[in-house]
Amino acid sequence: MDLHALYHRPKSEYAYAYNHEALHLLLRTKKDDVSLVELRYGDPFMWEKNEHQKSRWVFHQIPMKKRYQTSDYDYYFVHIQPEYLRTKYVFILHDDHKTYSFGPRGLHLLEDKHQDDLSAYFNFPYVHQEDLHHTPSWVKDTIWYQIFPDRFRSDNEVLMATWKDAPVNNSTHLGGNLKGMTLELPRLHELGINGIYLTPIFTSPSVHKYDTTDYFSVDPHFGTNEDFKIFVQTAHHYGIKVMLDGVFNHAGFLHPFFQDLIKHNEESTYKDCFYVDQFPVLHFPLSEAGKPVLKPGQKPHYRTFAFQPSMPKWNTSHPLVASYLLDVVRYWIEVYDIDGWRLDVSNELSHAFLRNIKKTARSVKEDCFILGENWDQSLPWLLGDQLDSVMNYELSYAIWHYLSLEIDTIKFKDQLNQVYATTPDHVMENMFNLLGSHDTMRIRKRLSDDLSLVKLAFILLFINKGTPMIYYGDEYGMTGDHDPDNRRPLLAERFYDKSFYAFIKHLIYLRKTYQSLFLSDFICIEGNPLILMKKHGSQTLLCIINPHESCEFDASHELIGRYRDLINDKEIEIRDTIKIDSKGYYLLYKEESS
Repeated sequence: MDLHALYHRPKSEYAYAYNHEALHLLLRTKKDDVSLVELRYGDPFMWEKNEHQKSRWVFHQIPMKKRYQTSDYDYYFVHIQPEYLRTKYVFILHDDHKTYSFGPRGLHLLEDKHQDDLSAYFNFPYVHQEDLHHTPSWVKDTIWYQIFPDRFRSDNEVLMATWKDAPVNNSTHLGGNLKGMTLELPRLHELGINGIYLTPIFTSPSVHKYDTTDYFSVDPHFGTNEDFKIFVQTAHHYGIKVMLDGVFNHAGFLHPFFQDLIKHNEESTYKDCFYVDQFPVLHFPLSEAGKPVLKPGQKPHYRTFAFQPSMPKWNTSHPLVASYLLDVVRYWIEVYDIDGWRLDVSNELSHAFLRNIKKTARSVKEDCFILGENWDQSLPWLLGDQLDSVMNYELSYAIWHYLSLEIDTIKFKDQLNQVYATTPDHVMENMFNLLGSHDTMRIRKRLSDDLSLVKLAFILLFINKGTPMIYYGDEYGMTGDHDPDNRRPLLAERFYDKSFYAFIKHLIYLRKTYQSLFLSDFICIEGNPLILMKKHGSQTLLCIINPHESCEFDASHELIGRYRDLINDKEIEIRDTIKIDSKGYYLLYKEESS
């Protein structure tokens, strides 16, 4: 047995409270290294007398399920409900010859005389209600839509007629506004959208608005605070939640606090509200527009986001800053009834401040959603006390690389299973899944402007656990390279691919109709092309994806049967072989009769 492959850690993604009465436990082993894994567990204080009046620990022993598998590892899973919310546990591993116990002291041959030595057992001391995730129940049912306000829609039709499908820059305001966005809400509702994420709308000199000047006012380019209130009210009328983008890692260069610091330096009331490494704060000229102008290689005397002199980093541990920004969090919920905050650069905010954001938001609105912009594995932020979810770029990377043929089917399944195995279930079902955003190349451009491949990407997005997000215009098949080309204006009427739009709309319909099935576990079928199966009760979903050349392959016994083709709404029977075109797909459904 490979000791190096064996892994478990209490109070982690390998052992966590799923809800107020259940624990999820996971054990990693080398692939195909053991024939059976069992869990021995019990309350540490539950003992009984045997026939010789000797105390004996009371335990249960149940088999674990091999839930995930990669090329290197197997992941065994079990769901238990400790009666008294306390648990001591050890893993019992069987191979072809011997039986072992695996606990915090390592791997040992199983000997019954040691079964009462609880120091050799892992411990989950207690399931506390206040430590659980309390992600709002509405999140997992949401189909998100991201809007970049300046490029989405204006209420001025004459202005919109000047918009072109051509590269744009980040310094030109095209005129998208809140009134225009409000006009689009019926269309988004009809498409099936029930959650909108807006990139920043607060007063700022830039088009993207990630350099905030005033956190309490809507930027005049977009309209007024009253326009925003009407937008939210109208969205809610259509059953659509609204999430704002909170840029709390850094302010804009023109923010009054920072301008006071520039003017007064060490004498400023706000000198500790930012991270100043050296005075004077300003040691470079400004442009005619008042923007910082640094020489190549020159760095500001203050800390910033990504060396951007226009984005000085907030010191959120300072009471003045914390109070100010938490007032912002509270204000837009209390006054405008927003439903969530997406936190920009959340992984550069302190864990302490993130906890305060969540407490503040939930104190105003119990079901307010807190989403983080984390680009990597994010468990330290997802323990229940900080973020409800993050933008799931880990899934994005796997889909991007697979459909652009940078990785093969085996590697894709490995990455998919790794994401699932190392993400707790209650987190995974609320993850913010995406194919692209204002920070990435559009999915169509990434896949060589091939809409056939884009369809495969959206199928993979929609059948995964978590909540799918559509970046504005992707439902029409918009293209665009990296920022700023990914922020072109939406030209729906002039570049309206009706068949692709209908495809996306139908996927949304399927996701809502078969939600429990779509949110169930994957079963990865061996071989090429990519074959993923999901089962929920008597229902089965079969997804076959082929980004390569057309092929014919033998159907394994678990695939044989009659299905409903969910995309084309027709009956299909799988017998001995399956033919699939290049860049083809099947999304098949069947329900076993009782």
